[in-house]
Amino acid sequence: MKTRLISSYISKKFWGPFLFAMGVFAALVVLGDTFEKMKNLGNGTTTLWDILSYSLVTFPNWLATIMPVACLLGAISVISEMVSNGEWTACVAGGFSPKQLFKPIIACILLVAGLTLLMQEFIVPPLNVKANYIYYTRMKPRPNYNQYLEQDVLIKLSSRQMLYAKSVDLTTGTMTKVSFDTYDDEWNIASQIVAEQMVWDKAQQKWIFKNGFRRTFTNLVDMQEEPFEEEISPVEIRPDQMSIGRVYEKLMSVRDLTKRIRFHKRTGIASYSAETMRQSKLATPFVTVIMCLLGMPFAISTRRKSKIINILASMVIAFTFWWLMSMCTSLGENGYLNPFLAGWGPVILFGAVVFFEFKWLKL
Repeated sequence: MKTRLISSYISKKFWGPFLFAMGVFAALVVLGDTFEKMKNLGNGTTTLWDILSYSLVTFPNWLATIMPVACLLGAISVISEMVSNGEWTACVAGGFSPKQLFKPIIACILLVAGLTLLMQEFIVPPLNVKANYIYYTRMKPRPNYNQYLEQDVLIKLSSRQMLYAKSVDLTTGTMTKVSFDTYDDEWNIASQIVAEQMVWDKAQQKWIFKNGFRRTFTNLVDMQEEPFEEEISPVEIRPDQMSIGRVYEKLMSVRDLTKRIRFHKRTGIASYSAETMRQSKLATPFVTVIMCLLGMPFAISTRRKSKIINILASMVIAFTFWWLMSMCTSLGENGYLNPFLAGWGPVILFGAVVFFEFKWLKL
Protein backbone atom coordinates (compact mmCIF):
# COMPACT_ATOMS: atom_id res chain seq x y z
CA MET A 1 0.00 0.00 0.00
CA LYS A 2 2.82 2.38 0.96
CA THR A 3 4.64 1.58 -2.29
CA ARG A 4 1.52 2.29 -4.33
CA LEU A 5 0.98 5.66 -2.64
CA ILE A 6 4.58 6.75 -3.21
CA SER A 7 4.44 5.63 -6.85
CA SER A 8 1.19 7.55 -7.40
CA TYR A 9 2.66 10.65 -5.73
CA ILE A 10 5.81 10.60 -7.87
CA SER A 11 3.83 9.94 -11.07
CA LYS A 12 1.61 12.97 -10.41
CA LYS A 13 4.65 15.17 -9.80
CA PHE A 14 6.08 14.18 -13.21
CA TRP A 15 3.28 15.64 -15.33
CA GLY A 16 3.63 19.24 -14.14
CA PRO A 17 7.20 19.88 -15.35
CA PHE A 18 6.61 17.63 -18.37
CA LEU A 19 3.64 19.70 -19.56
CA PHE A 20 5.49 22.93 -18.74
CA ALA A 21 8.44 21.84 -20.88
CA MET A 22 6.10 20.73 -23.67
CA GLY A 23 4.35 24.09 -23.65
CA VAL A 24 7.56 26.14 -23.67
CA PHE A 25 9.34 24.13 -26.37
CA ALA A 26 6.20 23.80 -28.52
CA ALA A 27 5.56 27.55 -28.34
CA LEU A 28 9.14 28.36 -29.33
CA VAL A 29 9.19 25.91 -32.23
CA VAL A 30 5.75 26.76 -33.61
CA LEU A 31 6.25 30.51 -33.30
CA GLY A 32 9.63 30.27 -35.00
CA ASP A 33 8.20 28.20 -37.86
CA THR A 34 5.17 30.50 -38.21
CA PHE A 35 7.26 33.66 -38.38
CA GLU A 36 9.57 32.01 -40.91
CA LYS A 37 6.57 31.19 -43.15
CA MET A 38 5.20 34.76 -42.89
CA LYS A 39 7.70 35.87 -45.52
CA ASN A 40 5.30 34.27 -48.03
CA LEU A 41 2.55 36.79 -47.23
CA GLY A 42 3.77 39.08 -49.97
CA ASN A 43 3.40 36.60 -52.84
CA GLY A 44 -0.23 37.50 -53.53
CA THR A 45 -1.71 34.03 -52.81
CA THR A 46 -0.80 33.37 -49.17
CA THR A 47 -3.08 34.57 -46.39
CA LEU A 48 -2.59 34.61 -42.64
CA TRP A 49 -5.13 31.80 -42.39
CA ASP A 50 -2.98 29.65 -44.72
CA ILE A 51 0.04 30.13 -42.47
CA LEU A 52 -1.96 29.35 -39.32
CA SER A 53 -3.45 26.26 -40.99
CA TYR A 54 0.01 25.10 -42.02
CA SER A 55 1.33 25.59 -38.49
CA LEU A 56 -1.64 23.69 -37.07
CA VAL A 57 -1.19 20.59 -39.24
CA THR A 58 2.60 20.51 -38.71
CA PHE A 59 2.26 20.94 -34.94
CA PRO A 60 1.94 17.18 -34.13
CA ASN A 61 5.20 16.53 -35.99
CA TRP A 62 6.99 19.16 -33.91
CA LEU A 63 5.29 17.77 -30.80
CA ALA A 64 6.63 14.27 -31.47
CA THR A 65 10.12 15.74 -31.93
CA ILE A 66 10.24 17.55 -28.60
CA MET A 67 8.57 14.80 -26.51
CA PRO A 68 11.89 13.15 -25.46
CA VAL A 69 13.33 16.45 -24.22
CA ALA A 70 10.14 17.20 -22.29
CA CYS A 71 10.28 13.72 -20.70
CA LEU A 72 13.90 14.25 -19.74
CA LEU A 73 13.23 17.65 -18.20
CA GLY A 74 10.19 16.27 -16.37
CA ALA A 75 12.17 13.35 -14.94
CA ILE A 76 15.11 15.50 -13.80
CA SER A 77 12.80 18.13 -12.31
CA VAL A 78 10.81 15.60 -10.24
CA ILE A 79 13.92 14.00 -8.75
CA SER A 80 15.77 17.26 -8.09
CA GLU A 81 12.66 18.73 -6.38
CA MET A 82 12.31 15.65 -4.19
CA VAL A 83 16.02 15.87 -3.28
CA SER A 84 15.87 19.58 -2.44
CA ASN A 85 12.70 19.15 -0.33
CA GLY A 86 14.17 16.22 1.60
CA GLU A 87 11.52 13.85 0.22
CA TRP A 88 14.10 11.71 -1.53
CA THR A 89 16.11 11.23 1.68
CA ALA A 90 12.92 10.43 3.61
CA CYS A 91 11.86 7.81 1.06
CA VAL A 92 15.30 6.17 1.06
CA ALA A 93 15.31 6.20 4.89
CA GLY A 94 11.86 4.59 4.78
CA GLY A 95 13.23 1.59 2.91
CA PHE A 96 12.73 2.62 -0.72
CA SER A 97 15.64 2.08 -3.10
CA PRO A 98 16.41 4.62 -5.86
CA LYS A 99 15.32 2.04 -8.45
CA GLN A 100 11.89 1.79 -6.82
CA LEU A 101 11.56 5.57 -6.87
CA PHE A 102 12.60 5.64 -10.54
CA LYS A 103 9.95 3.09 -11.59
CA PRO A 104 6.86 5.41 -11.57
CA ILE A 105 8.80 8.01 -13.57
CA ILE A 106 9.89 5.39 -16.10
CA ALA A 107 6.26 4.20 -16.35
CA CYS A 108 5.17 7.76 -17.23
CA ILE A 109 7.98 8.05 -19.78
CA LEU A 110 7.00 4.72 -21.39
CA LEU A 111 3.41 5.94 -21.67
CA VAL A 112 4.55 9.16 -23.39
CA ALA A 113 6.93 7.22 -25.69
CA GLY A 114 4.18 4.80 -26.68
CA LEU A 115 1.74 7.63 -27.44
CA THR A 116 4.46 9.40 -29.45
CA LEU A 117 5.06 6.29 -31.53
CA LEU A 118 1.33 5.94 -32.24
CA MET A 119 1.13 9.62 -33.16
CA GLN A 120 4.07 9.30 -35.58
CA GLU A 121 2.50 6.21 -37.11
CA PHE A 122 -1.15 7.24 -37.53
CA ILE A 123 -1.50 11.03 -37.08
CA VAL A 124 1.65 12.73 -38.39
CA PRO A 125 1.85 11.16 -41.92
CA PRO A 126 -1.67 12.18 -43.09
CA LEU A 127 -1.22 15.64 -41.60
CA ASN A 128 2.06 16.02 -43.50
CA VAL A 129 0.13 15.33 -46.70
CA LYS A 130 -2.23 18.18 -45.79
CA ALA A 131 0.72 20.41 -44.96
CA ASN A 132 2.26 19.78 -48.38
CA TYR A 133 -1.07 20.56 -50.05
CA ILE A 134 -1.35 23.90 -48.23
CA TYR A 135 2.28 24.75 -48.94
CA TYR A 136 2.25 23.94 -52.67
CA THR A 137 -1.22 25.30 -53.48
CA ARG A 138 -1.30 28.46 -51.34
CA MET A 139 2.12 29.40 -49.97
CA LYS A 140 4.40 28.43 -52.86
CA PRO A 141 1.89 27.49 -55.58
CA ARG A 142 2.84 24.98 -58.27
CA PRO A 143 0.80 24.87 -61.51
CA ASN A 144 -1.61 21.90 -61.61
CA TYR A 145 -0.27 20.56 -58.33
CA ASN A 146 -1.34 17.01 -57.54
CA GLN A 147 0.21 15.63 -54.35
CA TYR A 148 -0.35 12.05 -55.52
CA LEU A 149 1.19 12.55 -58.97
CA GLU A 150 4.86 11.69 -59.47
CA GLN A 151 6.75 12.97 -62.51
CA ASP A 152 9.52 11.21 -64.49
CA VAL A 153 9.47 7.90 -62.64
CA LEU A 154 12.02 5.18 -63.42
CA ILE A 155 11.41 1.73 -61.90
CA LYS A 156 13.75 -1.24 -62.04
CA LEU A 157 11.40 -4.23 -62.29
CA SER A 158 14.05 -6.95 -62.59
CA SER A 159 17.72 -7.37 -63.45
CA ARG A 160 16.87 -6.91 -67.16
CA GLN A 161 13.67 -4.85 -67.18
CA MET A 162 13.17 -1.11 -66.72
CA LEU A 163 9.96 0.91 -66.73
CA TYR A 164 9.86 4.65 -67.38
CA ALA A 165 6.72 6.78 -67.02
CA LYS A 166 6.30 10.50 -67.56
CA SER A 167 3.74 10.65 -64.75
CA VAL A 168 2.40 8.15 -62.21
CA ASP A 169 -0.65 8.30 -59.97
CA LEU A 170 -0.84 5.13 -57.87
CA THR A 171 -4.10 6.22 -56.20
CA THR A 172 -5.88 5.85 -59.55
CA GLY A 173 -3.53 3.22 -60.99
CA THR A 174 -2.55 5.31 -63.99
CA MET A 175 0.78 5.87 -65.73
CA THR A 176 1.24 8.07 -68.82
CA LYS A 177 3.89 8.12 -71.57
CA VAL A 178 5.20 4.69 -70.63
CA SER A 179 8.26 2.86 -71.93
CA PHE A 180 8.87 -0.75 -70.87
CA ASP A 181 12.37 -1.89 -71.88
CA THR A 182 13.86 -5.39 -71.78
CA TYR A 183 17.63 -5.94 -72.15
CA ASP A 184 19.75 -8.95 -73.01
CA ASP A 185 22.67 -10.33 -70.98
CA GLU A 186 25.01 -7.71 -72.42
CA TRP A 187 22.58 -4.92 -71.60
CA ASN A 188 21.66 -4.29 -75.24
CA ILE A 189 17.98 -3.48 -75.67
CA ALA A 190 16.06 -6.56 -76.87
CA SER A 191 12.46 -5.29 -76.88
CA GLN A 192 10.51 -2.19 -76.00
CA ILE A 193 6.86 -1.39 -75.40
CA VAL A 194 5.87 2.27 -75.70
CA ALA A 195 2.33 3.32 -74.77
CA GLU A 196 0.31 6.43 -74.07
CA GLN A 197 -0.98 4.89 -70.85
CA MET A 198 -0.59 1.91 -68.56
CA VAL A 199 -3.73 1.45 -66.43
CA TRP A 200 -4.47 -0.93 -63.57
CA ASP A 201 -7.54 -3.06 -64.34
CA LYS A 202 -9.13 -4.01 -61.00
CA ALA A 203 -11.34 -6.70 -62.54
CA GLN A 204 -8.46 -8.55 -64.19
CA GLN A 205 -5.91 -7.53 -61.56
CA LYS A 206 -3.56 -6.66 -64.42
CA TRP A 207 -1.76 -3.63 -65.79
CA ILE A 208 -2.99 -2.80 -69.32
CA PHE A 209 -0.98 -0.91 -71.96
CA LYS A 210 -3.16 1.41 -74.07
CA ASN A 211 -2.50 2.97 -77.48
CA GLY A 212 1.08 2.00 -78.15
CA PHE A 213 3.42 -0.21 -80.12
CA ARG A 214 5.85 -3.04 -79.47
CA ARG A 215 9.40 -2.93 -80.81
CA THR A 216 11.58 -6.02 -81.24
CA PHE A 217 15.26 -5.38 -81.92
CA THR A 218 17.06 -7.91 -84.12
CA ASN A 219 20.33 -6.00 -83.71
CA LEU A 220 21.47 -2.58 -82.58
CA VAL A 221 19.99 -0.95 -85.70
CA ASP A 222 17.16 -3.09 -87.12
CA MET A 223 13.83 -3.60 -85.38
CA GLN A 224 10.23 -4.66 -85.98
CA GLU A 225 7.34 -2.52 -84.78
CA GLU A 226 3.73 -3.58 -84.11
CA PRO A 227 1.01 -1.11 -83.04
CA PHE A 228 -1.76 -2.07 -80.59
CA GLU A 229 -4.73 -0.50 -78.84
CA GLU A 230 -4.61 -2.63 -75.69
CA GLU A 231 -2.16 -5.20 -74.39
CA ILE A 232 -1.65 -6.88 -71.04
CA SER A 233 1.51 -5.63 -69.36
CA PRO A 234 4.11 -8.06 -67.98
CA VAL A 235 4.36 -5.86 -64.85
CA GLU A 236 2.99 -7.98 -61.99
CA ILE A 237 3.36 -5.56 -59.08
CA ARG A 238 0.05 -4.07 -57.94
CA PRO A 239 -0.26 -0.29 -57.34
CA ASP A 240 -0.70 -0.84 -53.59
CA GLN A 241 2.60 -2.74 -53.52
CA MET A 242 4.53 0.07 -55.19
CA SER A 243 6.33 2.85 -53.36
CA ILE A 244 7.77 5.44 -55.70
CA GLY A 245 6.98 8.72 -53.98
CA ARG A 246 9.68 11.25 -53.21
CA VAL A 247 8.26 11.78 -49.73
CA TYR A 248 10.99 12.49 -47.20
CA GLU A 249 11.41 9.17 -45.39
CA LYS A 250 11.60 10.82 -41.96
CA LEU A 251 7.95 11.81 -42.44
CA MET A 252 6.77 8.31 -43.41
CA SER A 253 5.15 5.81 -41.05
CA VAL A 254 6.75 2.47 -40.23
CA ARG A 255 4.06 0.79 -42.36
CA ASP A 256 4.87 2.95 -45.38
CA LEU A 257 8.59 2.40 -44.90
CA THR A 258 8.02 -1.37 -44.72
CA LYS A 259 6.06 -1.20 -47.97
CA ARG A 260 8.85 0.77 -49.63
CA ILE A 261 11.50 -1.68 -48.40
CA ARG A 262 9.55 -4.66 -49.76
CA PHE A 263 9.12 -2.93 -53.12
CA HIS A 264 12.81 -2.06 -53.31
CA LYS A 265 13.87 -5.59 -52.42
CA ARG A 266 11.47 -7.04 -54.99
CA THR A 267 12.85 -4.83 -57.73
CA GLY A 268 16.50 -5.11 -56.70
CA ILE A 269 16.85 -1.49 -55.53
CA ALA A 270 19.02 -0.71 -52.50
CA SER A 271 16.80 -0.17 -49.45
CA TYR A 272 19.34 0.84 -46.79
CA SER A 273 17.98 4.40 -46.55
CA ALA A 274 14.39 3.33 -45.84
CA GLU A 275 15.57 0.47 -43.59
CA THR A 276 17.71 2.87 -41.54
CA MET A 277 14.76 5.18 -41.02
CA ARG A 278 12.48 2.27 -40.10
CA GLN A 279 14.90 1.00 -37.46
CA SER A 280 15.34 4.55 -36.11
CA LYS A 281 11.59 4.92 -35.69
CA LEU A 282 11.27 1.52 -33.99
CA ALA A 283 14.05 2.50 -31.58
CA THR A 284 12.39 5.83 -30.67
CA PRO A 285 10.62 4.65 -27.45
CA PHE A 286 13.88 3.12 -26.18
CA VAL A 287 15.74 6.33 -27.07
CA THR A 288 13.39 8.35 -24.87
CA VAL A 289 13.68 5.98 -21.91
CA ILE A 290 17.48 5.66 -22.08
CA MET A 291 17.91 9.40 -22.51
CA CYS A 292 15.92 9.94 -19.33
CA LEU A 293 17.75 7.19 -17.42
CA LEU A 294 21.00 8.88 -18.41
CA GLY A 295 19.95 12.15 -16.80
CA MET A 296 17.97 10.96 -13.78
CA PRO A 297 20.98 10.03 -11.58
CA PHE A 298 22.38 13.51 -12.28
CA ALA A 299 19.36 15.03 -10.55
CA ILE A 300 20.11 13.15 -7.32
CA SER A 301 23.44 14.97 -7.04
CA THR A 302 21.77 18.36 -7.53
CA ARG A 303 21.13 19.47 -3.99
CA ARG A 304 19.61 22.80 -4.86
CA LYS A 305 16.38 23.23 -6.68
CA SER A 306 17.37 24.97 -9.89
CA LYS A 307 15.24 24.84 -13.01
CA ILE A 308 18.03 26.46 -15.03
CA ILE A 309 20.45 23.65 -14.14
CA ASN A 310 17.77 21.08 -14.97
CA ILE A 311 17.08 22.68 -18.35
CA LEU A 312 20.78 22.94 -19.20
CA ALA A 313 21.42 19.33 -18.19
CA SER A 314 18.42 18.18 -20.24
CA MET A 315 19.57 20.08 -23.31
CA VAL A 316 23.17 18.83 -23.10
CA ILE A 317 22.10 15.18 -22.73
CA ALA A 318 19.41 15.46 -25.41
CA PHE A 319 21.60 17.17 -28.00
CA THR A 320 24.49 14.76 -27.38
CA PHE A 321 22.12 11.85 -27.93
CA TRP A 322 20.53 13.45 -31.01
CA TRP A 323 23.92 14.32 -32.46
CA LEU A 324 25.04 10.69 -32.29
CA MET A 325 21.69 9.49 -33.65
CA SER A 326 21.82 11.96 -36.54
CA MET A 327 25.38 10.93 -37.39
CA CYS A 328 24.52 7.20 -37.33
CA THR A 329 21.33 7.79 -39.34
CA SER A 330 23.23 9.75 -41.97
CA LEU A 331 25.83 6.99 -42.26
CA GLY A 332 23.07 4.37 -42.52
CA GLU A 333 21.08 6.27 -45.14
CA ASN A 334 24.17 6.55 -47.34
CA GLY A 335 25.09 2.89 -46.98
CA TYR A 336 28.21 3.35 -44.84
CA LEU A 337 26.70 1.68 -41.76
CA ASN A 338 24.41 -1.31 -41.36
CA PRO A 339 20.79 0.01 -41.01
CA PHE A 340 20.24 -1.95 -37.78
CA LEU A 341 23.41 -0.51 -36.24
CA ALA A 342 22.47 2.95 -37.49
CA GLY A 343 19.04 2.74 -35.83
CA TRP A 344 19.89 0.79 -32.68
CA GLY A 345 23.60 1.64 -32.24
CA PRO A 346 23.03 4.79 -30.12
CA VAL A 347 20.46 2.92 -28.01
CA ILE A 348 22.90 0.07 -27.34
CA LEU A 349 25.80 2.44 -26.66
CA PHE A 350 23.94 4.72 -24.26
CA GLY A 351 22.19 1.70 -22.75
CA ALA A 352 25.64 0.39 -21.77
CA VAL A 353 26.54 3.84 -20.39
CA VAL A 354 23.35 3.82 -18.27
CA PHE A 355 24.14 0.32 -16.99
CA PHE A 356 27.64 1.27 -15.83
CA GLU A 357 26.38 4.63 -14.52
CA PHE A 358 23.83 2.91 -12.28
CA LYS A 359 26.41 0.31 -11.24
CA TRP A 360 29.01 2.95 -10.41
CA LEU A 361 26.53 5.05 -8.41
CA LYS A 362 25.16 1.87 -6.76
CA LEU A 363 21.57 2.72 -7.64
